[in-house]
Amino acid sequence: MNIKKSAGFAAVLAVGLSLTTTGTATADELECPTQPFTSVAVELSDGGRWSYRYHVTWCVVEGEITDLAHHVTNAADGETCVWDTNAEEGKTRDADHPGAWNGFNMGQFACKTPDGQDGSVNPWGIITVWPNGDSAVKRKGVD
Repeated sequence: MNIKKSAGFAAVLAVGLSLTTTGTATADELECPTQPFTSVAVELSDGGRWSYRYHVTWCVVEGEITDLAHHVTNAADGETCVWDTNAEEGKTRDADHPGAWNGFNMGQFACKTPDGQDGSVNPWGIITVWPNGDSAVKRKGVD
């Protein structure tokens, strides 16, 4: 584990969040003939209540993207918020950038509102990836 990852996990432990990793596929499951690329990450959080991190890995064969896998890491304090599910996930070709694909994920935390009512928080992100290995966060937010 590198220093940055160690510091990130230490920060999660320090604030008492429970860390969970979810996703539909691992880089190994992509069956890439070459090493898959890894994108930049969408990172969203709400103080010590919850945090969400989303990135993708993708395969390129002969200059074209052939597959994309989603990877989500989340953490919740377990008192006011708990991880619920990957609410939505998808991959599409990007109409604005020939050869590029978009990966989308929306997570869901079950959280108590300030007045004690049940509610949910949905962090989400869209990441665009290109055959040359570049990537960018296209949009992100919390609904």
